Order: sequence, then structure tokens, then C-alpha cells
Amino acid sequence: MNKWVARLWGIGTLAALCVLACSADGGGANSGGAPGSGGAASGGGSASGGAIGLDGGTVDASLPPAVAQLKGKVVAPQGTMPISGALVYLGPTEPIPDGTYCDRCVALPPGVPFTFTKPDGTFDLGAYTTGTQSLVVQKGQFRRIRNIDVTPGDVSVPIELTTLPKKTDVAAGDNIPKMAVVQGAWDALEVTLAKLGLGELEPGFLGIGSQLKAGSAAFTMVTNRNAFLSNPAELAKYHVVFIPCHNNGGGASCDDTTSGDATIQKNLQDFVAAGGKLYVTDYSYDYLAQPFPGYVDWIGQTSQIGSACQGDSYNAAATIKDPSMQSWLAALGVSAFEVEDSWTIIDKVNAVQTTDLDGNPTTVTPTVWVEGAVPSHGTKPTTVSFVRSCGRVLFSTYHTEAGNAPPNSPLKPQEAALLYVLLEVGVCVTPSVPR
Repeated sequence: MNKWVARLWGIGTLAALCVLACSADGGGANSGGAPGSGGAASGGGSASGGAIGLDGGTVDASLPPAVAQLKGKVVAPQGTMPISGALVYLGPTEPIPDGTYCDRCVALPPGVPFTFTKPDGTFDLGAYTTGTQSLVVQKGQFRRIRNIDVTPGDVSVPIELTTLPKKTDVAAGDNIPKMAVVQGAWDALEVTLAKLGLGELEPGFLGIGSQLKAGSAAFTMVTNRNAFLSNPAELAKYHVVFIPCHNNGGGASCDDTTSGDATIQKNLQDFVAAGGKLYVTDYSYDYLAQPFPGYVDWIGQTSQIGSACQGDSYNAAATIKDPSMQSWLAALGVSAFEVEDSWTIIDKVNAVQTTDLDGNPTTVTPTVWVEGAVPSHGTKPTTVSFVRSCGRVLFSTYHTEAGNAPPNSPLKPQEAALLYVLLEVGVCVTPSVPR
């Protein structure tokens, strides 16, 4: 049968908060829980200069009461989608590195007012001084910096100051992650990124043949996967690499043997270890299974490349496992949905003995973000991610861009769910506690 058709952070002492590091990813990104008193969505706080934990953050008690309350909403580059858990603060920043880097969680300096957005993207930030100040909104490597005139009392923040940027323009105060999409045969992930506001599409069918308007994409489309994945210097130019569903000849066969190349496997391991984010879907599962064995087991999987690919697709009623994702989807008006166009089945995730970003022994179990009621197999994971050293790996059994829908159709719930996870796995990484 033929296949037709997701927190911040920059770098250094001003780039990330340890508040983001208490993670279901096993020592990595926070899965999206509401901040503690140090970064309360109910009004924010001020960094004390130490690490701030989700389960009871700290504030600088020596500061006077806030003289102003900045109120606004952080939205995606397309201008309307709310961004949950974005960091909002007043203060200076440091540059975000241009390519792959280890984004360690560190504390904001003492006295910096900050807060996090609620599931609907809104925030209420207390300010301790008036006058022109630098307002920073950030999620992963998405960051916008703008000056704002802080006056006493309530200050309504214009939405253009808190809309995440569509492209990097450092001089203007805008950064987005550097992303490469390895063009796949079936999952037109570039369509989903365009819906996020990162490109424009010409009408056309999804999959190979989808056409981005010339010069509109804020990401790189890679057409020669072998050359790209075989070149570690090219991989190192990016923060995120997407390898969506693919096979070489079409149909239901799973014959992309590139994933079995030892050099490519080593390059992907090194990319992730250095801090890269690797996003894989569906038939491309071997780009996870081969270089990162043990974390995920698939039904039908053997040592043969493509053995876990199913001959037919399936839809599955979804269960959201992450409470914060569930709250965010509710803010979008989504209460129940099916994941569509799944062509592999995850059997289970496993605890793996590995090392953290400092080489300390640690145990990592993949986070299950979404489960699905898989026909004839029961409830199985459909979206998972895990920390590996300083980077992360994300996998979904289903197409990000499901079905042969028009390119400008509304964002599907499963697209929204995967965009949420993509933003969440973009946050900083904290060392584990040595065992």
C-alpha cells in the first residue's frame, strides 16, 4: 500500500534557568510543569542568583515591591498560537551560538525580574524600576529582545514585542534555532514549520513535491541526505535536524539503508552529544534505533533495517501524558484527537545506563508525551523523547503533517502536539546527580 499522505535557552549566565531543568526526560528539559515560587506564572519573581527549582524556587527578598506590572502574551511566529512556558524577563542577554552547542542550565543574575507564560501564553511580570528597559521573551533558541518603557502601575505590552521571531536578525534582537529538514518521501514536515510561521508554501500535494515559496523558509531543506548526514561539519551548523518519514522507492517498503551507515550513525551520536536536537518520524525510525539502541523498542523490530515498518497505516485515539501539554492543547480548544498516519508501533521505552553532559553516570528513560490506542496492540507510546549527553532525541510514530490536506489547512492537533514537544526539548540541560 502506498503512503500518502516542540524552553529556552541561549547560553551563559543570562541564557537559561535551572528552573527548566527538572525534567521527565531524565535529567534534561522540564516537561512543562508550572514554575515554583521563583518563576510563578501568577506574577513572577526576581532571580536570587542561585539555581531555581520548579518545586520551590527562590527570590531575592531584599528587593522592594514591584513598581510596575507588565502584562502581555507570547505567541508563535505566525502571530496567534500561544506559547506556554516561555521565559519573560527584564535584563541583558548573551549571544546564542550560531551552531550546535551545549546549552547548560545556569541561573539568571541576582535581581533580574522574570516569569513564565501560562498555557494560554499570557504573563504578568513585576518590574522593580521604571524607565526604558530590555524586555526578553525566549523559548528554546527562539528569542526576541525589545526595549520597553516601564511606567508605574499596569503596563500593557504590545503583542509585536512578544511575538517570537520568524527569522534570525541579531541586530534587531531576534533569534530562531538553526534548523535543517532532510526532505522525506512522505512526511512534509516543512508544511508544519510553515504553519508555525517559518515559511510560506505554494499549493501542491504533501510529501516530495511540496514547494516552499522561494526565499520564504527560515530553515534549510536538505535534498541530498547521504552527503549531509555524512558530513559532521554540516551537521554542526545546526541546532535542530529533522529526519521525517522516508523510503527510497515509495510504497510500503522500508528501504532507507542510509541509517545503517556506521559513519552516519557516529555523526548523529556526536551531533546529539554536542547539544543537537534530532527529530525523527515514522519510517525513519532506524535513525534513532541504530545510533541510539536500547531506548525504544518497536513491534516487529529485528537487526534488519526497516523491520519495524508496518505495511498499513493506522490511526489511534490519543492520550496526552504530560499535564502541561494537555493544558496548552486545552487553551487551543483541543480536548481529544486521534494521531493519524502512523506506520510504526512503539512497543515500550527502556531505562538506559549512560552518562550526562559532564560524563557522570546516569540513567535515562525516555519521556512518553503521547500514547495511542493502537488497533490490536493496546495502548502504546506514540511520541517520545530522551536526553543523550547534552542533546535530545525526539520520535513520533506518526507523520507530523498528516493526510493529503491543502498546505494552508489549519494546524492539526498532532502537529500542535509535536510543535509543543519540539519547543520543550529545546531547553537547557542540567548535569545529573552522580550515582
